[in-house]
Amino acid sequence: MRLDLYDGFLCDLDGCLISGTTVLPGARSLLDYAGDRLMILSNNSTDTPATLSARLKRLGLIAPPERIVLAGTSALDHLAQIGNVRLRLYANAALRAYAQGLGLSLNSPEPTHILLTRDETFGYKDLCDTLELLAKGALLFVANPDESHPGPDGTPVPETGSLLAAILSVLPDLRYTMIGKPEAGLYRAALARLSGDVRKVLAIGDNPKTDAAGAARLGMECALVGGSHGTWTDLEHLLAVGRTASTLARHRVRTCT
Repeated sequence: MRLDLYDGFLCDLDGCLISGTTVLPGARSLLDYAGDRLMILSNNSTDTPATLSARLKRLGLIAPPERIVLAGTSALDHLAQIGNVRLRLYANAALRAYAQGLGLSLNSPEPTHILLTRDETFGYKDLCDTLELLAKGALLFVANPDESHPGPDGTPVPETGSLLAAILSVLPDLRYTMIGKPEAGLYRAALARLSGDVRKVLAIGDNPKTDAAGAARLGMECALVGGSHGTWTDLEHLLAVGRTASTLARHRVRTCT
């Protein structure tokens, strides 16, 4: 794989750039190499672009908010565009503040929509309340389908999909709207901030069910990293191979001419 053939890069967060507070091998090098050609595209539903940018900066990774697209805030952006939404939001304080900044109504006793994110306080009463609201006609939106993401010690961290599974265990035929990867909307939001041909954008991720499947829907190539599913062990390995291939190709061209 030659990295110089791509005009842009969409890189996943957890399992690629970081794991908890651990910066993974090659993360800094990828950000330096790609610069403003790189967008962080993540199913994260606890951060806003601003809070994630600040968190990454504390880890020594520079990624401005405008180069970050996240499932949680993208779901709120989508709901705000619908109009007249009375929202029951299961989310942390950062996302609730973001929703209020968009003008979304969060305190109605009769919500028209429910948004499920990785809410660490979601419990049995919330499940019962959700089922009651759905029975009254509220529409369910889900930030992402991930059941977990890798923690810093290798232990899986429960994600939004695990909360969704609790709802589906009671209502297995429930229809809902998914926002995050592998849905195409999140990719299009990131691609809109990159110039050039989508066929010259490389998606980088660690999950074949979300990262690879989502990229395939838009006709993009995807490089999978990580020990479980990846062709490359980590970003450092991907960069080493991709840069070497690019250098060798340029050398062959110079030799031939």
